[in-house]
Amino acid sequence: MNTVRYADWMREVGFRVVVYGVRDTPFYSQCSMQGLDIRPVKRNKKYFDLLAASRLTRLFQRDEIELIWFRDTRDMDTLGWAKRLSTQSFKLLYQQAMQFGVAKRDVFHTHRFRPIDAWVSTLEFLRNQVERATRFPKERIHVVPLGVDPSRLRIGEDLRSAARKFYGLSDGDFVFGVLGRLDVLKGQHLAIEALAGLQKLGRKAHLLIVGEPTLNEGDDYARQLRDRVKQEGLEAQVHFHPYSNEVFQFYHAIDVFMLCSKGETFGTVTIEAMANGLPIIGTNSSGTPEILDGGKCGVLVDADDNSAWPQAMMKMIDQPDDARSMGQLAQQRFFENYSKEMSVIRMKEIVERCIA
Repeated sequence: MNTVRYADWMREVGFRVVVYGVRDTPFYSQCSMQGLDIRPVKRNKKYFDLLAASRLTRLFQRDEIELIWFRDTRDMDTLGWAKRLSTQSFKLLYQQAMQFGVAKRDVFHTHRFRPIDAWVSTLEFLRNQVERATRFPKERIHVVPLGVDPSRLRIGEDLRSAARKFYGLSDGDFVFGVLGRLDVLKGQHLAIEALAGLQKLGRKAHLLIVGEPTLNEGDDYARQLRDRVKQEGLEAQVHFHPYSNEVFQFYHAIDVFMLCSKGETFGTVTIEAMANGLPIIGTNSSGTPEILDGGKCGVLVDADDNSAWPQAMMKMIDQPDDARSMGQLAQQRFFENYSKEMSVIRMKEIVERCIA
């Protein structure tokens, strides 16, 4: 979805954009729905697919492409070979989506990364990883956070009562919210356990969980979550709802957003919550501390500290002025760093510099 968004946004600011994708995939369908100029290609192998590289070279030459922008590392090797094989020069821009698990300073990876003209990391902590783990030239690494279009969140509108009615919540309820696919890595079980701990501390609140199981991976975890709710006697306080494209209703319905993922590289849902002026409880790992400005926009919690989660929730309830201040700082930080406008301005500069 981020690739589709940026293709559309770069088209909006005047670039001629052509998208290449595999037919009968959600990506291809979404591009078609957005009215993007999309061309079908065959799925390539991850390494040494010279045949696919040759086909792409001919496509890029035919379409007079000046710069290729990609996010999936599975395409990196093939695009590198396409650039080497091409008689018509084009640039490669890689928008980093994942963290590095191991060092990649060896000859193989150095050769693999060499064709890239601009490496875009979404956060400083990712740029630092690239500098430590690779031999990629530092001057070609840029930091541009993923942007969120605030218009789809209906910021500034008074939708709280309607949103709460949509989810079956009362106006007087204090509501924590978790948004994302139902997956153990997303940590919805941590939020349920934290709510149980909060109740033991004498505070009552509600938890809104919006999301669905990962496609084609079964619903075992979703059942485990519901079983845990029953075990804790929280059926009246935990509310499960499927994901909706009208995501603004979720943010208008809650008081505090919770990010429970242990290793979230860049939490787009966190950015959306910040845009709505919500205080955030997030895990003190990966990209979340940087996004939350070291905890100024919320409370950072070690994911495995079972006592810290309910304490953070109690703080949000008992210190409303502090929570409100965190939300205001979060919204300010969003518009300064994470909005669609700021991201597009920075990416536009990098693209133009590469082409020039």
